[in-house]
Amino acid sequence: MAALVLVGTKMSIADDLNTIPTAAPIDTDSAGRLGDVATHAVIRLLCPERNTVGTGFLHKSGNLITADHVVRSCAKPMMVLPNGALSPVATIVSDQDHDLALVKPSTSLTQKPLEISGADDIKIGTQVSTWGFPGGYNGLSPMLSVGYLAGIDAYKTDSGAVIRKWVVNAAFNGGNSGGPLIHIESGTVFGVVSSKLAPISADAAAILKILEGQQFGMQYEGKKPDGTTVKFSEAQLVGVVL
Repeated sequence: MAALVLVGTKMSIADDLNTIPTAAPIDTDSAGRLGDVATHAVIRLLCPERNTVGTGFLHKSGNLITADHVVRSCAKPMMVLPNGALSPVATIVSDQDHDLALVKPSTSLTQKPLEISGADDIKIGTQVSTWGFPGGYNGLSPMLSVGYLAGIDAYKTDSGAVIRKWVVNAAFNGGNSGGPLIHIESGTVFGVVSSKLAPISADAAAILKILEGQQFGMQYEGKKPDGTTVKFSEAQLVGVVL
């Protein structure tokens, strides 16, 4: 399951504690109806020095919307063009609390952008989809994943703000971050993929973080998205896999 930042909602925390509106799933096979647009408007993003992959999607401004953590602290973020070539992008503005960022491509993108929804009454049970580039998938066109809004989560950021996220019952993985959350019936975007919901304790999460930062012990080599070599320890490998 994956937690996603909701865009454009007016529901308050108090509403979460009272009645939460729900919707029955639609009976349709239109999950892929936006594919002719999404396969061109959804772009793979890379951070070569971190060896990480994410997703972004084209806005009508000509810029890309993505998750803040996909490009934050990345010295030279890149996008992968439809022909497989790499092209730099630059962050214009970001919101770390909501994990959102707007980046400017150095190469103009002329394809049709995705439309942002103006709705603020999205209900639990609504069928949704996303297109993106999950880790381990090397295709040039984004991969479709379909699910439904399953609940609402909340967490406190380092700044003290309380942020709510939709929880989506779908097969999202690392690399989907920054992808569009699409309302299947309207074909409009109302959220951005932010993180995978890991049902583990805080202690287990802390241990995994320690493993991923452990640079000593048996060493392995791998390839970054740009083809250069990267080294990582056995502990880091275990942490990433888990």
